[in-house]
Amino acid sequence: MDRTTIKQLISRLTAHFGIMYTMHVLDQLNNLGFQQAIQATISFRIYDLLITPSKSWLIQDARQQGYISKKHHCYGNVHAIEKLHQLIETWYARNEYLKHYG
Repeated sequence: MDRTTIKQLISRLTAHFGIMYTMHVLDQLNNLGFQQAIQATISFRIYDLLITPSKSWLIQDARQQGYISKKHHCYGNVHAIEKLHQLIETWYARNEYLKHYG
């Protein structure tokens, strides 16, 4: 999905189900992303296991960014859509890093 499609999906979810339910769905997607990222590091070839610590660090850093974003949202500093945008950007950046250096 590209950014425009994701924005449209979030807008539709918010319009139909409200912000609280949408945030719940987005948090569940975030958790699923973490689980999939961890499973992806396990499913690679044995050679890739040699660099697992760097991948673990990237995942931990992405989780920390997600936690910070969630705190800002709870304090009212960040809108739900901006929170999602930050999470997508975080995972996109980690994915690109792994493509080039991982």
